[in-house]
Amino acid sequence: MLAALLYSLWPYQLYKSVLFRSGMTFLTTYLLITWVMPMVIRHFRKRGITSDFKPWTSGIKPYTGAPPIMGGGVLILAIICSIILWGHFNQYMVALVVILVSFGLIGAIDDLAKVRHRRRVEAGAEARKHYSNKADGISGRYRLVAEFAIALVVVFGLYLYVDIDGHLVVPFVPLKDWYPYLPRYLFIPFMLFIIVGGANAVNLTDGMDSLATVPLMTCALFVGAVAFIGGDVDLAARLKIPFLSHDVKELTLMAAGVLSAGLAFLKFNAPPALIHMGDLGALALGSMVSAMFIFVKAELFLPIVGGMFVFSVFSTVLQRGFFKLMLHWKGRETAEQYRFFLRAPYHHHLQRLWTYSENEEVKSVWLLLLKKIGINPVPEENKLLTPQEVNSRVIWHVHLKSIWLFVLAAVIYFKIR
Repeated sequence: MLAALLYSLWPYQLYKSVLFRSGMTFLTTYLLITWVMPMVIRHFRKRGITSDFKPWTSGIKPYTGAPPIMGGGVLILAIICSIILWGHFNQYMVALVVILVSFGLIGAIDDLAKVRHRRRVEAGAEARKHYSNKADGISGRYRLVAEFAIALVVVFGLYLYVDIDGHLVVPFVPLKDWYPYLPRYLFIPFMLFIIVGGANAVNLTDGMDSLATVPLMTCALFVGAVAFIGGDVDLAARLKIPFLSHDVKELTLMAAGVLSAGLAFLKFNAPPALIHMGDLGALALGSMVSAMFIFVKAELFLPIVGGMFVFSVFSTVLQRGFFKLMLHWKGRETAEQYRFFLRAPYHHHLQRLWTYSENEEVKSVWLLLLKKIGINPVPEENKLLTPQEVNSRVIWHVHLKSIWLFVLAAVIYFKIR
């Protein structure tokens, strides 16, 4: 809208440039978040918008209560406002905004249910579970049903109104050798799995301060680069990647918005966090970025560049499956003593691994396998005593892995064919 207005006043090609508008989207998103977020944090603290069972007394300074949740709502609004100002709403952009808002609503309902549950526990209307540190939201089953229902509507809309097909770019394989095509009855379930799975993988990873933010940024940077290059005939031909369409190039603005939102959010979400993204932000941004991978035909690269998200889900599934297997074969006592990871998801395994403990009750099969091949991840003298130090190490471990996974995916996609 603003870009079109500027062009009507001063008809310079600059205002039509994707790079210029992406840069302005980045700056606008960043400024909006840094301006609005402090006010949101103060308001949410006063209203007790948190899921943590952590007492806080009003009027006592400095603030000692739990960080609020639902900070992702500010990110969503900032991205949408920036896209309205600088973007052109073609079929792809409309689809992404629909996904962003729809999954954000599901996450918001879940977050509000957590806040309500915490308030009921504090009021004595409901008993707190002894093992729970946070309040529960809506049932995971109901949430998945809602996510698949919305994703199904969106996917059918994509087939009706968006120029999209079932061709897949396979890592390490030249397009001239193999450019497989999935028919509609296979590609629709595949898209559903990518969107819903990506949303929940980000939500599962978002369990520590800023843990999901940097992997989201690297995914957005990768998909934005693919959209920009794949939307240019000459660049796509030079790098031997599929030419998408000029409309897909507009996704670069959405990627710039996510990248900027993540960077601005780190100001408030870096350890120790002042506010959390919540399911509202994690589900919305995770589903939208996953859909962007579909639009640029890089679906099979999502497990590479978003490897930390995938491994969080994989570690959780593997942990539960291994426990049930040990329970069936060896009995409860052995199943309680041996786990594949110390804890799941993987970032909680790292927490336990790097925390000093005199008596380790649980033995990890994963660590035993590593020791068998000569790898001893953390010597005892390097383990940490304070939770803050442990969490910082875990978070930076995940962030650094996300960066080199981004580089690996970029090299494979653009060069190894």
